[in-house]
Amino acid sequence: MTGSATAGAATRPVPGAAPSAPGTATLVDSSIFVFRAWFSRGEQPDARGRPGGAVHGFVHSLCQWLPAVPPGPLAFAFDASLRSGFRHRLHPAYKAHRPPAPEALREQFGRIRELLDCLGLAQLAHSEFEADDLIATLAAAARRQGVPVQVMSADKDLAQVILGDDDLLRDPERGTTATRRDIERRLRIRPEQVADMLALAGDRSDNVTGLAGVGPATAARMLRRLGDLEAILADPQAVRRCGIRGAARIAEQVALGGAALRLARQLTGLVTDVPGLPNQVALLPRGPLPGARERLEEIGVATPYRSRLLRIAEGLAEGHRRMAHP
Repeated sequence: MTGSATAGAATRPVPGAAPSAPGTATLVDSSIFVFRAWFSRGEQPDARGRPGGAVHGFVHSLCQWLPAVPPGPLAFAFDASLRSGFRHRLHPAYKAHRPPAPEALREQFGRIRELLDCLGLAQLAHSEFEADDLIATLAAAARRQGVPVQVMSADKDLAQVILGDDDLLRDPERGTTATRRDIERRLRIRPEQVADMLALAGDRSDNVTGLAGVGPATAARMLRRLGDLEAILADPQAVRRCGIRGAARIAEQVALGGAALRLARQLTGLVTDVPGLPNQVALLPRGPLPGARERLEEIGVATPYRSRLLRIAEGLAEGHRRMAHP
């Protein structure tokens, strides 16, 4: 799927050709870590009496796994289009069942993004595209330069990004790591087929309706036999030869529901050409900004964590400097 929306990203693009950056590109699905912190700590107040559980939990999480991030580009992607992006224009029901984030959480998201800026770490958002699209675009750019990709998330949609043999999908808080081969063994399809599987089976978490009576396992079997969604739509009767329960009924649904399936595929596929994103070099950790310690205090970072965060941020920047100038 290609994105046609052109709203600007919430970070400045770097002009000119994209130079290469060594190491591994680490791309963080930031929202999952913020929401986990919010649900575990609620509106726990910070030292100034503001709701601060999400900030505190996110900082705690960073301190656990950020020191182990390998040298190379590092970007934290955020969602800014959950009610206004291009997918909502295609399908107004998309994610419409999700309640809006409470004001206390939205305010903490802003402080978390400012925190990352203070540490010299790239944070990105876009008014038209979701964090997953930003990650997919940055991953595609890294892959073109031969840079392996490490995605920090537990989102099944991001399995689509793990295309290289050296790419990893990691959930550091739960201690899980999946390679391309792991994803193929677990889902019984290739990462390139994940969006097709979600279109066929539906994705309840995003309010995407698939074929009645088709779950992920049945969709995977169809894709293993027939290749991709377009091949299935080109010959609906081929579904009858897939050896699945209710094959005749499913073939009839496919024959009658081509437009709905193509719409679902637009919703489940990730955009890999979001315009205006920084190049790989611009995503390298820069180290803490001047005055970062004082700003971290204003943001609400607890005293024991400020020095740790600053050391970690400086260590990430130093790790790249050593790699670039051994």
